[in-house]
Amino acid sequence: MTIRTFRAALARAVLLLVPLPLLAAAPAAPDTLVHRTDDVVITASRYETDVHLNHADIPHEELQARIGVEDIPMLLTDTPGLHAFSDAGNGVGYTYLNIRGFDQKRVGVTFDGIPLNDPEDHQVYWVDLPDFASALQDIQVQRGVTNSMGGGAPAIGGSVNLVTRRLSLEPRGELSAMGGAYGTWRLMGAYQTGLLADRFQSSLRWSRIESDGYRDRTASELWGLYWKGQALLGDHVLRLDLTTGHELSRHGWNAAYEDDLAVNRRANPETYANAIDDFRQPHAALHHTYAAASNVTLRTSAFWIHGEGFYENLREGETAAVFNLDHTLGLDPDAEVDLVRRKIVDKDQLGLVSHVQVDHRGGRLIAGGDVYDFHSDHHGEVLEVAGLYADRAHGLDYYEYDGDKTAWSLYANEAYEVLPGLTLLADLQYQRKDAAFAQAELGNFTGLDRHAYQVSYDFFNPKGGLAWDVPGQALGGRLTLSGQVGVTHREPTDGEVYDTWQGPDDLGVAPLFRNGVPTDEDGDGQPDYVQWSDPVVGAEKALDYELGLRWRAERVSLTVNGYWMNFDDEIVPFGSVDDDGFPVKGNAERTLHRGVELGLTARLTDAHVLSVAASRSWDEFDRFTYYETLYDDAWNVVGVEERDLSGNPVPLFPEHLASVTLASDFGALDSRVRLRSVGRQFLDVFGLEERTIDAYALLDVALGLDLGRAFGPASMTTRLDLRVNNVLDREYETTGYWYDGRWLIPGAGRHLLAGLHAEF
Repeated sequence: MTIRTFRAALARAVLLLVPLPLLAAAPAAPDTLVHRTDDVVITASRYETDVHLNHADIPHEELQARIGVEDIPMLLTDTPGLHAFSDAGNGVGYTYLNIRGFDQKRVGVTFDGIPLNDPEDHQVYWVDLPDFASALQDIQVQRGVTNSMGGGAPAIGGSVNLVTRRLSLEPRGELSAMGGAYGTWRLMGAYQTGLLADRFQSSLRWSRIESDGYRDRTASELWGLYWKGQALLGDHVLRLDLTTGHELSRHGWNAAYEDDLAVNRRANPETYANAIDDFRQPHAALHHTYAAASNVTLRTSAFWIHGEGFYENLREGETAAVFNLDHTLGLDPDAEVDLVRRKIVDKDQLGLVSHVQVDHRGGRLIAGGDVYDFHSDHHGEVLEVAGLYADRAHGLDYYEYDGDKTAWSLYANEAYEVLPGLTLLADLQYQRKDAAFAQAELGNFTGLDRHAYQVSYDFFNPKGGLAWDVPGQALGGRLTLSGQVGVTHREPTDGEVYDTWQGPDDLGVAPLFRNGVPTDEDGDGQPDYVQWSDPVVGAEKALDYELGLRWRAERVSLTVNGYWMNFDDEIVPFGSVDDDGFPVKGNAERTLHRGVELGLTARLTDAHVLSVAASRSWDEFDRFTYYETLYDDAWNVVGVEERDLSGNPVPLFPEHLASVTLASDFGALDSRVRLRSVGRQFLDVFGLEERTIDAYALLDVALGLDLGRAFGPASMTTRLDLRVNNVLDREYETTGYWYDGRWLIPGAGRHLLAGLHAEF
């Protein structure tokens, strides 16, 4: 099937989303429908509460207690095996999360069953969803190779499932304001209409966040809007979700050299005044739920995700021809110039996610699939060249390329109680993914310096497990044992089929493919571009083994989980060599991710609850040959050395993670005291002690005062919050890299935030 016919078929499928008889359906009991519909949303991409596998739930009350000014990854740091950090150092702006040593592009994220990972680079840009936690009912974090119901998101390390708030039967509103250190403040307003005409409900949330950032020149200006409208139409429920917003962030993704941090803890090597990232990512989703029978529910969602924006920065000492300045400005092709460039992207994704759930004797079956079509347009402009008038250099195009991706998958997921208390879990998935890439003929991107390729991937991902509720009491509580094994895959991104420090916007750089055919597009006898096939970089594969237990008593809940993950063909820098023997990006033969995770909740008294989340991991290369280029004192290449790095640690994930939180309720006053410990991280693949980030521990304290309970009855619920983060003012770093020294991104010192929240 060609991409054009695929898009036509997808458009027809979206048009058939809403059946014609729906509009004539009679209303049913609204409270029953609202509850049933929300349950359907939850089961689309997450484990139910009676499936005792490796996941952590952050319920609504707990989520509300954590919400401040930070992005969603920073709210999840009390989850076993999850590490989060931010470029700005204070949790605002660009934020990231890793699970079990796997970075964000290997962690799947869904929002009411809609996949959020970008098809092009597999990343999730949390900064494009400012304050989205305020719109959520709860979050479930699944660790390891999880079920297939996540809409095709690449979930190797785990998945994060976001579910938006349930719509209220009664009108209600919220207002919230918070501000504090580093010029940080947040405003939020939300309103729900309640049930109108026994059939309609809607809600609206608006938020704005601004911060200067802890690090120098890492300010952010963000706003977000989320609207949800729902119609209850008998056995049918139709819901429309609209999300939009805008982010403007200063560049903070470059780490600072350790000697500079010794002088200025807030140092940022980016000094260009207009180094900005400007982006918006509106979403729209139409959800249809049909209760076909008392035990059969069909849910289908059509979605559209748009992205547009740019980032701008200063480039010094560049060659004129690389930026097409020999054509546009008549400069010598080899001239060295300083310039300001802007990289611009415009992308659209249209997709469909559908499943049917059948509750049957002894269990339930969920079967479904997803399909999407994605297109992106990338181009670059030169805005200014040093020594020339700005009007001569403004808006000069120097590259353009398009990316097209189509994908579909089918799955079946069964939970069946084979014996009393013993549940069998089985999950089978087939995925098909196609990608096409083509550079436009522009400037010096022509002939043999212009490239195109098409690739396809087919994946079969089986998973299975058992959960056993042990009969009787075990030490005064109920014990559940579980085990799981699963397989999943991830295809290379567009950036990963190019070499380590290069990409499709670099002139004279070919993608890493084995076969290239010069192609005459216009019939003039000269090659117009090179069509590539057989990529050097292959898909990744993970095989995950899990064992776990859960013990629950009246006042204590304990979970312990162990895992062993064989990660084959991890895409790494310098993991292969080209035809000339020089190191290029490639696949490490095998990586091992092993660990133990613990979660504990204990009600010490009626007023005090202790929560513990901890993990210890051993992440290392099992079989990995690293190819290193050798240079002489004049930086001439003198050879390539093969180095066996088998047994070395995987970089940029802490050896241990632990948090201990004591939550206390004194009536009108409540408090949360949290101690969090983060282990040592290696900065590169060589496993050298001098190339590490030191372990650290942080103490955070939060106080809340219910003004209504403290000073008497009120017409609204009003709460005052005070938070002190990093109470002991520790100096620490969260991530970084090695380049002839340690380059590190620091976290914020002691800082205070205060807020007021009202519900009416």
